[in-house]
Amino acid sequence: MQNAENFPTPSRRLRRRILHSAFCLLHFLSAARAQSPVRPPFGLEWGKPAIEIEEALLGGSGRIVERKRLSGGGETWHVEGLPQPALQRAVFHLPKLKLSGVELQYGKAEWTPENYDDLMQSVKTQLEAKHGPGMLIARKQETERGMLQTLLGYRWEAASGAIELVYFAAQNPENLFRTVSLHYSAPSARTSPAVQTSTPTAPSSEDLNTPPLPPLPEK
Repeated sequence: MQNAENFPTPSRRLRRRILHSAFCLLHFLSAARAQSPVRPPFGLEWGKPAIEIEEALLGGSGRIVERKRLSGGGETWHVEGLPQPALQRAVFHLPKLKLSGVELQYGKAEWTPENYDDLMQSVKTQLEAKHGPGMLIARKQETERGMLQTLLGYRWEAASGAIELVYFAAQNPENLFRTVSLHYSAPSARTSPAVQTSTPTAPSSEDLNTPPLPPLPEK
């Protein structure tokens, strides 16, 4: 038998590489274990038929204030009255009359830019704790039709769906509009409306005079 002393030992650089690779693998595995599945809000499930979604919403004090027919079949609902603090409106996407996406819009008229910044950071931190690091999908500021527009968005994607956190602001010398929104999408709808439009259409003067959209409710 050969003496162990006769075997070549790995170099210091190689040992560092091995340790670094092991650390990265452990970090990846722990992050994967920590990620939670992406589910729609309000205890709903992806693919549920519209009639069941409507029953659940009405049972939770929600009311459908507007229904829009989709060209390919299905509907989009604008819902108000859902029991979440500071939730101004929710939009439910039901192509083929099955739940495929939910958008939640938050805000308060008296909020300052710092309040929106705090909300974005707070929600981003919560989502990272549940789903791992998010992907930056939009970060730009430009002037369009005399309005300075700011867009910032992050995306978390998993086999069970995706979530986007979006901040949008539009302002001119007379008016200011801000919104923070969450976009949930089913696995069958990998690209949500927030990503498709990228930069939302600049609001009208009527939109600019409506109270801005705010914080996530405590869970």
